[in-house]
Amino acid sequence: MKFPSLHHRSTERISQYILYALIALTALLFVLFWAVGYDRPFEDDPNFVEPLFTNALLVFMFLLLVAAVAVAAWAVSRSLKKRGHGERMSNNIPIKLISYSVTGLTCVLLVLTFLFGSSSSITINGNAFTDYFWLKMSDMFVNTSLGMILIALGAVVFGLTRYYRKSS
Repeated sequence: MKFPSLHHRSTERISQYILYALIALTALLFVLFWAVGYDRPFEDDPNFVEPLFTNALLVFMFLLLVAAVAVAAWAVSRSLKKRGHGERMSNNIPIKLISYSVTGLTCVLLVLTFLFGSSSSITINGNAFTDYFWLKMSDMFVNTSLGMILIALGAVVFGLTRYYRKSS
């Protein structure tokens, strides 16, 4: 099988190839997780199941996280090198203000949701989970994600009402 040359492809086309490959790999892993060896009993407690592809799925998710962080760091450094310190506006859009605002808001949300997150114990498989740090971390990521979704929805609604605001 010959893979297409990426040298003459647009950035959009390359990102589509990557997206399709990730979707296919994710779908394959989840199908394997649910279809192959899902009813294997857990060695420590036979009342629970231990699917065969659990570790593969966890490693895949960890690798996706590491890749996402690496690509984000690369994109930020490339953007800063390319743009430099001088360009603040592009097509009458304050790009520097927007990028600093998004970065700052994300950091503030992460810190606030960690500080105000719950650390009360939860019961998992009949056992109490009481690790203070990881309870706070999980609460932080869930609440930050919800907060960012709400902010994005607000921005979309604000953008959609632009024509109504201009006419009044």
